[in-house]
Amino acid sequence: MGDAARDRQDWQGAITNYGLALVLAPENLPIRIQLGHALKEAGRWSEAETTYRLACAADPANSELRLHLGHVLKIQERRAEAIEAYLDALDIDPGLTLARNELISMGARDFLPSEQYGQPAMSASLARISSLLDQNLEAIREWITVSTYPAEAYHNFRSTFPVQPPPPAAVGSSLAVVIDAVDVDPDLLRLSLNSLLDQRDGNWTAVVRASASLHEHAVASYVYQDRRISFVSDGADAPWLALDSDLVLLTEAGCRLDREAVGWLRYASERTRADVIYADHDHHTYDWRRGATYSRPALHAMPDIHDQANTPDPPLCLLVRAGARPLIAAASIETAGKERRQSILLAALSTGLTVAHLPRILSSKRISDAAMSNNEPLPRSEARRVEGEERLLVIIPTRDQPDLLRSCLDSLKEKLSNPHSVDVMVIDHRSTQANTLNLLSERALSGDIEIMQVDEPFNWGRFNNLAATGQGHDILVFANNDVEFLTDGWDDVVRGSLAGEAVGVIGARLLYPDRTIQHAGIAMGVNHGRPVHEGVGADMASGGPMNRWHRSRQTSAVTGALMAVKRRVFEAVGGFDERLAIAYNDIDLCLRVREAGFRVLYEPGLEAIHHESKTRGHNVDAARVAWDDAELADMYDKWGQAMLQEPGNNPHWVAAESRTHDGYRDLSMSEVLQHLDRSALINPWAIHQRK
Repeated sequence: MGDAARDRQDWQGAITNYGLALVLAPENLPIRIQLGHALKEAGRWSEAETTYRLACAADPANSELRLHLGHVLKIQERRAEAIEAYLDALDIDPGLTLARNELISMGARDFLPSEQYGQPAMSASLARISSLLDQNLEAIREWITVSTYPAEAYHNFRSTFPVQPPPPAAVGSSLAVVIDAVDVDPDLLRLSLNSLLDQRDGNWTAVVRASASLHEHAVASYVYQDRRISFVSDGADAPWLALDSDLVLLTEAGCRLDREAVGWLRYASERTRADVIYADHDHHTYDWRRGATYSRPALHAMPDIHDQANTPDPPLCLLVRAGARPLIAAASIETAGKERRQSILLAALSTGLTVAHLPRILSSKRISDAAMSNNEPLPRSEARRVEGEERLLVIIPTRDQPDLLRSCLDSLKEKLSNPHSVDVMVIDHRSTQANTLNLLSERALSGDIEIMQVDEPFNWGRFNNLAATGQGHDILVFANNDVEFLTDGWDDVVRGSLAGEAVGVIGARLLYPDRTIQHAGIAMGVNHGRPVHEGVGADMASGGPMNRWHRSRQTSAVTGALMAVKRRVFEAVGGFDERLAIAYNDIDLCLRVREAGFRVLYEPGLEAIHHESKTRGHNVDAARVAWDDAELADMYDKWGQAMLQEPGNNPHWVAAESRTHDGYRDLSMSEVLQHLDRSALINPWAIHQRK
């Protein structure tokens, strides 16, 4: 009877009958295990844990029991104990891949022996695949998992996968390398010149802009060793601006070019005909005995003026075609080094020139050991603020939950810069609690809010469309009733972030009540093809790769828990899709805004607490899962590849479950070229083709 109840997912019936069976046969281990499974599925996790521990005591050599114990501890967010259980399972059976994969998915690779990931594990898995490929596709999935290098193993990844040569191409364009070497140590310039001399593509000339002291240093003898190299003084911009080469590669002393760098950049220029091209880079320390140790990769996204304006690590190399040469002249007046390259890149992005991103790590900047060990979190970029009279309408759907609603309304009002230009409309969806009705009545009488009564089945998109219709406000702010505003003058941040003509939607940085990150933008196609929130569970001080969770940047989508939209953009795209009643309506709106040519920004300067439980969704019934899957299927049917393409992430990054930046992988030639070609489009963030 317990088995029959289990098969029809009647967990309470299964628990009752398995419990009765154990009364009759208390030593029957399989029945006890089935009871544990039923308790877990019913959400009675503490009882399930007790049952599994009793089973483990009865069968100490059973690795799968430790695996199940780890699962129930993980569900309860008891991370340390779950890791211990999975490690116990691996101690009993080192080949238990489910336990190993759980540790990898929890970010606990450092607990694993080295043979469980990286090169040794790749080799072992490939050996198995060679004999099982035809009949065991699961082996391929296993290889993909273990071939990922964790974030902390970047040096191993970099050392294992050297940059491969570009495809064969005719060498038609002349190329001049400009090295900024003002006020630098001679050894840094020596490093850059040696890396240039080691290029596999030797069709280049080089101009070094050097301090007077370097002209008299031994490093200047490179001019006499190789006629392709020349030095100019630090005040002489004109000599290199007058270069007649087709391409100019801008970099700085201390940059070590990969031996394939010139070849790849020339190839990318010939392939895309882009005006400006940038690639990826990293940093390294150097010991004459051990060689280079690589760290701090700067893995860039598709071209994005917002991202490049506030990145802590602008591209180390920038290739500029002859047609864009005026950008160099304009940038050279006031800037030098990385500031010059950043200025040129931003000018190209703002003036509509073609900019392409080449996803190859083509250079590395030498840093000191002290700089390498500096793990101080980078500051959050300042949000643009605009004081003005643009009117905002905040729309908040609610159904009872008076305490949450009161906190939302109070924080919203207290943090305003210009209360007279912000109105609040609460959509009351069948509230019945006296405290809620009293709160709504009190706030409406005081003029704090307007109320829209909606007496129909729940539909988030429809409710918000109804509230937005016919209002004369310039900006619509959609907020959940469980949001607590943290930013002083948040209305000025909204105005400032939406001030750009090309910006249509902004989304907030959301925190859980324990001040860990709940939302830092949405990435597409991550968790088995599903969109996920970036940064989930990370400490609020964590900036993520290249400080991305602390910086304003384009993102594929943002959550409707707190988003702001220009009214004219909202109306132009037709508002929310009311067929998506519960989920994905916010993502769908963002995709339609991008399809219309506008940008969606993640704005960390707009910050709020989202009182959503971290454990939400653990005990979801089959009907809710089916509904969510059906709406997701509608999204894929509507948007096709746009649901899988993530222009905000460099393809070297590997995602795992809900973690968007879990580790690194090497790229195939086709992946490199596909990304390069797409990045060279006028707007690589636009939705170009629906399914």
